[in-house]
Formats: sequence, C-alpha cells, structure tokens
Amino acid sequence: MSDPWFKCEQAIEAGGRKLKLAVPHDVFSTQRVDEGTLLLLDHLPAPAPKRVLDLGCGYGALGLPVAARFPEARVEMVDRDLLAVEWSARNARANKLGNAEAYGSLGYRDLARGRAGVPVPYDWILCNVPARIGRPFTGHLISAGLGLLAPGGELRVVVIRDLGPIVEELRDERGWALVEAGRGPRHIVYALPRGESAPILEEPADLYLRDRVDSGGLELDRPFDLGGDDPKRLKHGIPVLLDVLPRKFAGRALCFRIGYGAVPLAALSRWPDSRVLAVDRDLLGMAFTRRNAEKLGLAGPRLEIREHAHFPDALEPGERFGLAVGEISPSAGEAVAEAELRFLASRLEAGGEALILCLEKLEREWVRAIQARTKLRVHPALSREGFTVLRLSPQA
Repeated sequence: MSDPWFKCEQAIEAGGRKLKLAVPHDVFSTQRVDEGTLLLLDHLPAPAPKRVLDLGCGYGALGLPVAARFPEARVEMVDRDLLAVEWSARNARANKLGNAEAYGSLGYRDLARGRAGVPVPYDWILCNVPARIGRPFTGHLISAGLGLLAPGGELRVVVIRDLGPIVEELRDERGWALVEAGRGPRHIVYALPRGESAPILEEPADLYLRDRVDSGGLELDRPFDLGGDDPKRLKHGIPVLLDVLPRKFAGRALCFRIGYGAVPLAALSRWPDSRVLAVDRDLLGMAFTRRNAEKLGLAGPRLEIREHAHFPDALEPGERFGLAVGEISPSAGEAVAEAELRFLASRLEAGGEALILCLEKLEREWVRAIQARTKLRVHPALSREGFTVLRLSPQA
C-alpha cells in the first residue's frame, strides 16, 4: 500500500467471514487487535440489535465485526480522532460492510440526529473505554449512554482492570444496575440495561478538563487523554519551539498538530498583525483550542480552525503561508514525516519558512536521511533538552 500512513493489516473472524483491517500509524492498538476489544466481542448483549453505536471506534476492530455478525443491523462508528474515522470508513468499504458508517464525534456530541433533533435510540452502545480519559468522562459516558438506548437496549463497556474500582464506585454513587458481564486477564466487561433517564444532549463544561498549565506565559486548560502531551514535551519541547518563533510576523501562518492550542495561541498573542490557520485531527484538542482562545480573548477572525484527518488535505489548492509551525509525530513514522516535509516546502511563500519541532533522535535518524534523498532545504535551528526545531525553506 502506497499510503505513508499505512502500518499493517490485522485479521479478525466475524459472521463466518475473515475481515482484513488496514491499520494506520499513530492510532490505538496497532500491533494487534486490543485484548479488551476481543473480550467485548466475546461478551456482546442479546438479542440481535437493529442499531448499534461503537463509541471510540479506532480503525473498526469492534464495530466492523459487529456489522459482519449482524448484517441486518445499522452500525454507527464514531471517534474523536478523525484519522481513526477515515481508516474505519476505509475498512468498512474494503470489507463491503454497507451497514456500517463512520464519522467524527467528541463523545456523544456529534451523533447523527433524527427529525426531532435528538439521536435515534440504539439497541446497543459499545465502548472500549480509554484508560486515561478520566473519572468525569467515564461517568458521563455511562449516564448519557443510558438515555440514548432504545427500550430493551443495553450499554456494554470494557475497561482495563485498574479502572474497575472507578466504574464500581460510580455505580454505587449513582445507583446503576450495572453488572460484570465478562473478565479477562487485564480487562473487565460491564453491562447496563436501559433505565428511565432522558437523553443528555449537553456535556458538562469541565467534562474533559484535567488541569491548567502555563505555556509561554499563557494559562491554558488541558484535557485528559490527549496524545503526545507528555511532561517532557510540555516542559522542554514547546519552549524550544516558542523560543525559535520570530518576535514579529505579519501575514498568514499555518499551525498543525496543535494539541490544545499552545502554539497558535502564543502566535496570535505575539503577532497582532497575523492570521493563524490551526489544523488538527483530534476533536478534543480542537475543542480545547477554541476554549482556550475564548478564555484568552484570542477567538475571532484572526484564528481559523479546521478539523481534518491529515493537515495537508485540510488546505485549499494553492493556499500559501509565510510561516508554518508544527511537529513531526514520532509514532507516525519516517514516511509520513517525509511526505509532510515535502508538502510544507511546496506550500510556503517565497521567503517564508516552516519551523518544525522534533526529537533530536529523529533529526539524526530520519531528517538527515530525508534531506539526503529529497534535497529538501531543512536544517536544525535550535537543539535543547532532547528536542530540535527544524527550519524548512520553500521548495526550490
């Protein structure tokens, strides 16, 4: 497969068929189908469903086997990661599962809605709960899910064993009729039938809030479970990148892999005559970028936000920038890094530049090799504390 994002292929048996699932870099459980997903597939509710929601679908390892096993059911697969959504949709097409569809949603926020403006009830809601999503979201996932079930419907979640006590504490606090439906070496499946609760369409304001952090002198709200937000990156990586940003810039800048907004918001506060296009694939990160922009008084026409699985595909043909700022993803692989560097070099204005954060190790092992075979004009601008900022010039 020529797509630089392609990593491997996983196979899974379902409905008398062998499904082949293409797996991209940089999503959950790429080495194998996750044990928790397999455990949940072995402990599905009964009877056969008509409508199923797979919340947090990844590349389709849960929802697509369900669609194959129950061809009369309509299966909706949603994920906040638009890269996962794209590959889940690809896998549905490749396996000719026309009863499955995938689209982006932050939790239940963006579910398809019926004529009354509320989601059509589901017979099953299934979720492999992220280990680091936090207690508030775990409680909301279950409470809100109950209100989205059809009569006789059931919600089933699988969690790592360490989350079991949290789920059971929530059960006791809220009076859920939740029971254990299956147990594996490292996971537990819980089942909860529909109650009398109404759909919860609004999410609590601080549902995903983890804490508040200082970044370049800006106080930013930070969510739980955002990929790449390790302490070293926050303490050392982002400061290196901010130190290299020009003190003045008047023009249009592109920021990609923006997390919860540290770099684009620093740019807007530093450059009053600039406009910033911020692009990311994670709907949670984008929601917090908007939240932080509003809190800091930086929301407005100078900030444009686009959500897309791949930042190059978010741009219009011919769009050019005087400055591009972003990061190389260590988990996306060298081929993706090369494709993105080539693209950036082609989209810079004459005299423009791209400033790209990466690990020093990747500069040595990837970037130098990429430069040698592509003749891209890229070199280190500053290295410190294990991080390097690359300076990329426009394509010659």
